[in-house]
Amino acid sequence: MSDLTIQQLAEAYQDYFSVEHSISINVQPVDGPLPDQQALLSAIPAPFMLATDVNSLNNSALRSLNRLGELADELANYLQQQARKIDLLLHYVLRQQDDASSRFSTLSFGGSGCSYIASAPLQPLQVVEVKLFLDNNEGAVFCYGQVLSCQPHAGGYLVQLVFSRIREEDRELLVRASLHQQSRLLKQKAELRQQASADNQH
Repeated sequence: MSDLTIQQLAEAYQDYFSVEHSISINVQPVDGPLPDQQALLSAIPAPFMLATDVNSLNNSALRSLNRLGELADELANYLQQQARKIDLLLHYVLRQQDDASSRFSTLSFGGSGCSYIASAPLQPLQVVEVKLFLDNNEGAVFCYGQVLSCQPHAGGYLVQLVFSRIREEDRELLVRASLHQQSRLLKQKAELRQQASADNQH
C-alpha cells in the first residue's frame, strides 16, 4: 500500500465497520513517503507490542479453560484477576507513550481508520504516525495512516485518516473494539427504550 490515490484511500476507508465513539489518539505528521511494513515493525514502541501480545495470550488462555468445563471456573477467575493486574500495569506504561502535545479524541474509529477534529490543517495523502489508546484497557495500537480528507469544522479541521500501514493483529484488535463498542451502544439504547416504555405504563 504505497503511493495510493485519494480514490483508493476512500475505498480502503470503507473496508471495515466504524463506530461513532471517542478514544484518545496521538497524531504526528511524518515527512516523506509511507513507511514499508519493516519500517513499521521497527518503529512500534515496545509497550504497544507487549499490549497486543498480552491481549492475545489472555484470550487464548481463557478459551482453553472454557473447554475444561466447571472445574476450570475457579482457575479462570484467578487468571482473570491476574490478567486484570497486568492490564492495569500495561495501561500505566502505555499512558507514558501518550503525548499531550499531539493528543486528540476520535469522533469515530474502526479497522480502516478514524476521524477526529485537528487544530491545524493536514494535506490529503499526508502520512501520519498514529497511536490509538482503546477504552477499558482493551489495548493500544501504533500504525501509520494517511489523510483521506481535511475540512474546516467547528473551529478546527475534521480529518479522516486511513490506516495504511498496520499490523494485521492490530487491525483485528480495532475491529473487535469497534464492534464491542457498537454492541454496548445498542444495549444502552435497548435499556433506555425499556425504561421509557416502563415509565409510560405508570
